Amino acid sequence: MIFLLGATLNKNRCESIFNKEASSCEQISDCKLLILLPNLANKEPHDWQNKIEKSCSDIMSVTTLVLQTSTFMEWLQGGLPFAMVTWQQAPVLYDAGNICRENIKEPKETINPKETTKQWEDGLTKAKEFLAGSELYRVRKQHKMTAFMLHQSAEQALRTLLKVGTGYHANTHSIDRLLRFGSLVSYQLSQLFPRQTEQEKRLFTLLQKAYIDTRYKEDYKITDGELITLTGKVKCIHEILSEVGSGIN
Repeated sequence: MIFLLGATLNKNRCESIFNKEASSCEQISDCKLLILLPNLANKEPHDWQNKIEKSCSDIMSVTTLVLQTSTFMEWLQGGLPFAMVTWQQAPVLYDAGNICRENIKEPKETINPKETTKQWEDGLTKAKEFLAGSELYRVRKQHKMTAFMLHQSAEQALRTLLKVGTGYHANTHSIDRLLRFGSLVSYQLSQLFPRQTEQEKRLFTLLQKAYIDTRYKEDYKITDGELITLTGKVKCIHEILSEVGSGIN
């Protein structure tokens, strides 16, 4: 089965001095899908995700979340929020007919507000500690370690945002993928790292690759100014997480 989890709509409007009643239309520029496969064929979910996204790239930008069907059904019967909300609300784009919806018993929701609040508090605290560490390393002019800690701070904040916002635990170090997943919870994330210019692309790449390259690549270089800019963006992620968490209580 394929579920539509979300999409980005671009509104186009054509105006002129000769047309006072210009109409507008909306177009989908990218979408986010949950894909259930009965068998992963000895591949990891991220392998399927990358393969499917690459295949779709000529048509549309797609972010995929791939799960084995049995895993999703266990989550659903266990009342996990991510599975329940998807099952009850997400439009079904494709159904191979392997799951009989009539035989699925309505599970009881297992959301525990206190547990969710604790996850949010713990995640935000860890994210802030990584940020504090990055600031210390920057004062010491340890630029690589600063970038690594900024990556960890962003990763922790984004994982927490996704967990408390959807109930899904993302097992990835990719800031790019976490931002795309996180936009299901906050539209602001998609605007945080524009990649229109070469400078913007470089800045994001420096953060994306900081997890590996700062430790194992000698040619990883980042300036103090770039670190300051990235620090500001990571702080924005923290602010978004704070806003989402404040709505839990």
